Amino acid sequence: MKAFKEFRREDKSFWFFIRFISEKLGYSRNGIVLTYTVEQIEKLCEKENIEVSPDRINKAVLYCNMRADLLNNTIEKNLMDVDEAKQIFEEMRNSGKYKCKLIMNKQRKEIKKVNYFTAIITMIAEEMLGGDEEFNPDPRGLVYLLNNRKIIGASSRRFDGAYPSIYNPKIVWEIKEYYYSKSFGSRVADAVYEAELDGYEFNEIYDRTGQQVYHVMFIDSHYTFWGQGKSYLCRFIDTLNMGLIDELIVGKEVLTRWREVLAEFAK
Repeated sequence: MKAFKEFRREDKSFWFFIRFISEKLGYSRNGIVLTYTVEQIEKLCEKENIEVSPDRINKAVLYCNMRADLLNNTIEKNLMDVDEAKQIFEEMRNSGKYKCKLIMNKQRKEIKKVNYFTAIITMIAEEMLGGDEEFNPDPRGLVYLLNNRKIIGASSRRFDGAYPSIYNPKIVWEIKEYYYSKSFGSRVADAVYEAELDGYEFNEIYDRTGQQVYHVMFIDSHYTFWGQGKSYLCRFIDTLNMGLIDELIVGKEVLTRWREVLAEFAK
């Protein structure tokens, strides 16, 4: 999914305001992501001695309503847990079409398994890009942007995939699958901060050099994100709309949207 078109021109202060009202009024309650009314926000601003225009409040209400609708009615249904991801992976793998290397998770003993969501993403990339030799499914290195053999940019972190390589990639992707997480800990929270850091770096490089990298974030685990981490799902939607990631692909959406994204780059 891509950002809402209605908010592409909002400045940083708008997104700081969204963060403020979300934190103060709460991201979710009784199993759903919340919406807010003009009256609720006006009362909050009066209480906290915050000055804000009526236009900004109206825009904030519209955005938060759209965010809640997307999360409650679309994203929640796309999130998978391990059994569903495993079934999709096994159906794809048993087709005999794919040869890419499978990456194992970092768990131990009986839950040390293939990273199912990562494998699905990689197999679809192999299918759409013409083979696993046409992209880097496990870079284990930083991304570098070059111009006339000179380095003009570099990422602070490693990514989970890059096309065509980590040197001058057209597209990079980061994967956060948390099927075995039993509690909502700092690893999940850090995923948002990492996405924002990457986005700020890529935006700075683009502003300075005109060289663009398409930045995709994949997330999955119904239990972790919906059961325990709705606030961070909201933050991912905010990060998307702030322009810090170009595409957010959630759970089962990988089977449709990922193919569409890669089809554009494969041209």
